[in-house]
Amino acid sequence: MIYEIDKGTGLFCSEGAGCRVYFIARPEPMLIDTGAMGRGDAILRDLASIGVQPIQIRKIILTHHHVGHTGGLWLLKRRCGAHAMAHKADAPYITGKRPRRSSRRSVERAFHSAIAKVGFGDAMVVSLERLLDDGDEINGWRVIHTPGQTPGHICLHKREVLISGDLLMASAGAFRPAPPQTIVDPVAYRTSLQNVAHLDFEIILPAHNPPYVVDAGKKVRELVAGLERA
Repeated sequence: MIYEIDKGTGLFCSEGAGCRVYFIARPEPMLIDTGAMGRGDAILRDLASIGVQPIQIRKIILTHHHVGHTGGLWLLKRRCGAHAMAHKADAPYITGKRPRRSSRRSVERAFHSAIAKVGFGDAMVVSLERLLDDGDEINGWRVIHTPGQTPGHICLHKREVLISGDLLMASAGAFRPAPPQTIVDPVAYRTSLQNVAHLDFEIILPAHNPPYVVDAGKKVRELVAGLERA
């Protein structure tokens, strides 16, 4: 299923790929994340349903190296001919130069085992055409480096919209931090939350919850203030 975030925005959300994949129509068509292994064709079917052909996708941006976000990259690059990009700190995990971190704690092993059982598996290694850094811009979207879950996790910010990857969990009335078993560097993660709280935005597009379109920036600032008081 794919739908426009708000009529006329040119921002679309494709669900059912293992994570929410966002399609940005203007000024140049691009995808944010690629879902899990085996879900690339479903993403292309969603795009076809709104009149977008594979060859129109020129860029694919990865928020981080987790396989639920990079699993469809090989197929989508092959079908679209798009340039793929990710933060330089996560690039070695995507291109296969470094192995993804093994789970050190029993709770982490259980978490990643559960992910594997629903088909996320190990993503194929894929080349990247561009390595990103904090402050880079792609079609007007600014890269915000938000490490904590991975060394190179990023958000993307443009005017009132923040594409947040796995940085936050959104619910009907508030936001929660990411599950602790997914955070490999708690200090960096807390700093990332604080940095994002200083940005000006109203809409958050998270990877594993529905888009949050009302007072998102205010809710994130409330979350960070509560964590600082704790």
